[in-house]
Amino acid sequence: MKYKKLTLLAIAGLHLVIQGIHGYSHIVANVQITSLQWIFILLVITIAPLAAVYITWRGNIRKGAGIFALSMLAAFLFGYTLHFVLNSPDLHSNVIGEFNNFFFHSALNLAIIESVGFVFGAYVFAASFDQP
Repeated sequence: MKYKKLTLLAIAGLHLVIQGIHGYSHIVANVQITSLQWIFILLVITIAPLAAVYITWRGNIRKGAGIFALSMLAAFLFGYTLHFVLNSPDLHSNVIGEFNNFFFHSALNLAIIESVGFVFGAYVFAASFDQP
């Protein structure tokens, strides 16, 4: 059980680092974020995974892993849609200038860690039903 908690913590920590790098790419590439996006990023993408890890370490692994998986899924869908699907200022191909490659790769790494976080969180959630 402890390795599951440590893995959730590691994924959340790596996600936070990659999120910070991608946030920096928004600044240097001059890609603006709306107020509603900021709220979603703060609550769902930043706070929710950290709160979920805290909940698992406080002893409720099922609830924490469930929240973690849902927050990672929501973060993935949000970022994937804005960075790779919708024609918006966030679409990687709309970012021009010397930082377009940096922006693209940080968005891609964010999508990868969020998908890993969702899968592992869902695994821990499902496996927790086998525990007494």
